[in-house]
Amino acid sequence: MAKTPIPATGKPSRFSALAISSYAITLLGLILIVVASWYFYSRERSGSDADKFTYSIPEKSLGNHLGRSVSAVSEVPVKSKAPVPFAQPRANKDQFADLYPGALLNPKYWSQPEWAGSDPYGGPTIPGEFVPILSTDIFHNFNPNSKATGIRIPSINVDATVVDLGIIDVANERSYETPDNTVGHIPETPNPGQQGKGWFFGHLESFTAGEGNIFRHLPEVADLIKEDPVDIYLQTNDAEFIYRVTTTSQMHEEDLQLTTSNDAQITLVTCWPPRIYDQRIIVNATLIAYRYL
Repeated sequence: MAKTPIPATGKPSRFSALAISSYAITLLGLILIVVASWYFYSRERSGSDADKFTYSIPEKSLGNHLGRSVSAVSEVPVKSKAPVPFAQPRANKDQFADLYPGALLNPKYWSQPEWAGSDPYGGPTIPGEFVPILSTDIFHNFNPNSKATGIRIPSINVDATVVDLGIIDVANERSYETPDNTVGHIPETPNPGQQGKGWFFGHLESFTAGEGNIFRHLPEVADLIKEDPVDIYLQTNDAEFIYRVTTTSQMHEEDLQLTTSNDAQITLVTCWPPRIYDQRIIVNATLIAYRYL
């Protein structure tokens, strides 16, 4: 028995190529609207978290933080023949009136000074192979032309090479090239160990250019230095230097200017916030020690 053919209705299948294309275009449009809304919202709020990244070591504690007030306590023998009495006078409590927040109390214990540990305000001691110095010292034994070759920041797991950034032409303007999976040093600023302020740049992230994310944890330093000092190790072919972070801040990219100082300092810079990149996280550190290689 022959089958009777079903007459065509002329209606397109809902899964036809035209229908699928329409659905895809509609979905793509919705995605673009969401992404654009998120971008403009994030850009509008960019910079609103500047206070979060702004911190300075208290002025009265800065010397101790940099190891400038640390000195060995000498033992003085008792010359008196009279026995030392067991009953000692009561301590004058007024001398401890400014203990909280005390200049000699590690910041991690400021919220609960009665449970303070023994960690000194000054954090990790300088490694034995390094020589403590003042950032105002002028070095005569180091080659002032010895450029930075490496950088380490153990507290945020940074261990990278350093290169001098060249100047390139971009849209009829001359600017510094971006660091490609390295930390970039502005060559017109001082080299490690020299007086003045050396400037170093690194990427927070680099999705399109693929130039790495070496400074992805740099924004965390603002919180870390409230607990313990953060040390930055800069290496040249001749020596290695330790810089200790003293301040952090955030500013708009158009407000960033290269500045200098009267002592030996460095400044690390990365972009912020993620995907927007119109702000800059600034980390300043002061020289505290060196060693020959």
